[in-house]
Amino acid sequence: MKRYLVTFLPIIPAVLIFAWLADDLNFIQDDAFISYRYVENFLQGHGLVYNIGERIEGFTNFGWVVLLIALGGFGLDYIMLSQLIGFLCGVGVIVVTYLLALWIIHDRSRWFAVVAAYLVGTTLSLAYWAPAGLETGAFAFLTLLSLYLFVKHSWMLPAILALAVWTRPEGALIAGLLVVIEAVQDRKFPRYSIFCLLIALVVSLPFVAFKIAYYGSVLPNPFYAKTGFHLELLTSGIEYVLRFFGHYPVFLIGLGFATALCFIDGRRELKTICAFVLTYIAYIVLAGGDVLKVHRFFLPVIGMMAVMVAVGLHHLYGKLSHRTAMLSLGVTSILLCAATYYFPAQFVRQYNQLEIAFTNKMATQARLLRQSDKSDFSVAVATIGLFGYELLGHRIIDLVGLTDSTIARHPEEPIEGMETTWKERRHNSRYLLQTAPDYVMFSTGIKPSAPAERALLLYPEFLESYRAVGWRSPWNRRLTLYAFKKVKDVTGDFVPTYPVAWVQHYKKGLDYYAARDPAKALEEFDKALAVSPRPYYLYLLYNRAYNYILLQQHQKAIPLLNDILKQDSLVFEAHRDLYLFALYQDDTARAVVHERWLERLIPWDWPEMKGEFHERVKRMRQSAGG
Repeated sequence: MKRYLVTFLPIIPAVLIFAWLADDLNFIQDDAFISYRYVENFLQGHGLVYNIGERIEGFTNFGWVVLLIALGGFGLDYIMLSQLIGFLCGVGVIVVTYLLALWIIHDRSRWFAVVAAYLVGTTLSLAYWAPAGLETGAFAFLTLLSLYLFVKHSWMLPAILALAVWTRPEGALIAGLLVVIEAVQDRKFPRYSIFCLLIALVVSLPFVAFKIAYYGSVLPNPFYAKTGFHLELLTSGIEYVLRFFGHYPVFLIGLGFATALCFIDGRRELKTICAFVLTYIAYIVLAGGDVLKVHRFFLPVIGMMAVMVAVGLHHLYGKLSHRTAMLSLGVTSILLCAATYYFPAQFVRQYNQLEIAFTNKMATQARLLRQSDKSDFSVAVATIGLFGYELLGHRIIDLVGLTDSTIARHPEEPIEGMETTWKERRHNSRYLLQTAPDYVMFSTGIKPSAPAERALLLYPEFLESYRAVGWRSPWNRRLTLYAFKKVKDVTGDFVPTYPVAWVQHYKKGLDYYAARDPAKALEEFDKALAVSPRPYYLYLLYNRAYNYILLQQHQKAIPLLNDILKQDSLVFEAHRDLYLFALYQDDTARAVVHERWLERLIPWDWPEMKGEFHERVKRMRQSAGG
């Protein structure tokens, strides 16, 4: 016991730093709720499904889901425990990093190994992801532990590889990399790694058999939804890698230094780490990086790169006198840990705040929708995590295909000229419109962002059959949370007859509106009108009218709003704005007409909104009188 205490006592502060950072960033990633919905449906007796009755494997963390089901089966809070286990796996990454560094540098230079542990402990990306509810921390821990056991030639490796395969499909990639590394290094048949791989595969056979029997496929549905190869994907992967090393230049220096040392030092263990890290980075590039920007894909090799830094420092200072080496190491390690924390800090915290705000918005919108509509409605949405978990029992159609096999495996061809920053580009608008969900919800409100959202605006069936409904945000009463509600049967030829250019200009106009530049917004809306066939999309016309209001050009806005309602009385925003104008002008008859429509279209918000409008008009009159 005393031996273990002496060994691990130096890295306890690193664990405490990690715990403090993880607590400071504490949140649950939206995607984790996809797994939670599977878990909850299973615990309620509906099977391992996302939508009741639909056997589709819409998750890539089978073992993680099974673990949460086991915890939930004992009546435990599996969501809280998913965060706790993830955090403990993050601690495990710190510990195994330290052990790996000790193994390579050797026990007599323990303080160099300690530096590796502190570099991992101050890595904000690990603190961000490990307790975020996903399997990320567990997979990072299992990957690092697999490499550690591999360099030690331990027979525990098969069990860890099996757990890695169960946790994520990339576990098979890890096993394959180890086989290749051993074969190249020894220049003979890799008996040890092949034996470990075979045992891991045998242990995984029940897992594979279940997937084939239950889902009809070995590969999970997101594999079909996300994979593909094109130049933009490769570019995205390179940008992802460059962003990581831009935020963590310490690891880039360590990687370069250790790779150079492989030609000088020649130690087998160091060559193994370098080969593994470089190959894994190549995989990240080919995969196109990650949709989630906070360096998630790098976590399995974070510890290895920290060890590389420690090896480099040992090479620089190891031959100095003990006192000089310790002083140099102390100063250098403080600077390196500070840089590891400081450079990505703003980026990581910004995404943390955005993700918390996003999940709050999705949860709120799901609850408001459930409160305002008591029917067994269905919703199509591009971000299905917490939104879907809040609407257990309702059918949720994933616009990008993660939990929908038709969209994932039978997508429509990419639309030429469609500009997007989304990695998930698959969509099948024809299928979706034939399915005719009761609601369609865009990830950014009324603005089409994902290719699947923009593609819908090319179909007259969507433009004519769905109208916006909104709920005022509880935390910002000036913010409206939107969804598109089916207001009539969706029928037609389901052929995209509207040009891509109109959607592009429409989206840019909404971007300018969000940036509070109504003049430029109107320029883009006018360009959209110029390339759009008739009938014009009513929300394009409405957004033109609203931006005229922002520019105080009411003489242009009011006729346009009236024209919109002549075409369709279900555009509640036009009633809302005209009600305010009628109230200000003391036109009681017109105000009553719009009020009756608003009572029908947004009954959940109208009583409070009506009172606020009266107060607003009173202040406007006082200001004008003054």
